[in-house]
Amino acid sequence: MFNAMTRAEIWLQDTLEKPLSIDDLAQHLGYSASQVRRQFRHYFHTSPSAYREKRRLERAAVLLAFTPRNIAQIGLRCGYQNHSSFSRAFQRHFQLSPRNYRHAIGHVLHQQTPSRGYTTRIERSSARQAVLMRLYKSPDHLQGLGDSNYHSHQLESLQARLADSMPAVSLPDLLSEKIDALSDQALHPVRTDIGLYLETLHNMKSIPLPAPYRRVNITSRHYASTCFDEFSQLSRALTSTLLDLLHKPRGYYISGEAPIVLWQPDHLELRVPLTS
Repeated sequence: MFNAMTRAEIWLQDTLEKPLSIDDLAQHLGYSASQVRRQFRHYFHTSPSAYREKRRLERAAVLLAFTPRNIAQIGLRCGYQNHSSFSRAFQRHFQLSPRNYRHAIGHVLHQQTPSRGYTTRIERSSARQAVLMRLYKSPDHLQGLGDSNYHSHQLESLQARLADSMPAVSLPDLLSEKIDALSDQALHPVRTDIGLYLETLHNMKSIPLPAPYRRVNITSRHYASTCFDEFSQLSRALTSTLLDLLHKPRGYYISGEAPIVLWQPDHLELRVPLTS
């Protein structure tokens, strides 16, 4: 049942902007709505609806901090049907209105300067796929990141099909964590998706995966790319990336989706998804 509730949590994350109900989630999982509510609360200590609102507001905080989009647009992109419902929910969660939150966090961010030694480029990726497993642990508490064997645990039977791949982590909470917008970490630990990024486009639908893993389609899109040497430098590399985007507007902005780190042959690469 834990794997099913992990799928539920991922579904809630992936559909933040859509007006879907818990009945839709139950249908997606193949369980009754009452089963989903009961089991989700057992594993995540809250209801699916409350959990989704928490994640919506965390993403809204990221978009308020790092994009110039107006507040009504941000509310819509985070699943709120109108400006007033979004503002009320945001005020209740952060004890600040969206406008005041943006002003406060913007004042802090614009006083900072990008870290030296990092260069951020805007690039466009081709469509790709990844095979990922969700862990409810901070990457700081994972031993073996970057080791292909660790990233492909339980995928031994697929080694031939996944040979042209590289270790990867996707970090759904990284942007919220950067601006201290995460809450209740004791109940909801930081999420880390570990696995493999496929360097060519595979037809993964025909490949059966072990239960903890899922296929992720990565659409062709722009992203901010920053290279660094060791995983311990991730926080500084991300700070440099975000401040570079703020200080040098290029017509692309943070989308709010999860950044990904790739273990390239001779360096690590941080990719932050962007939107125009």
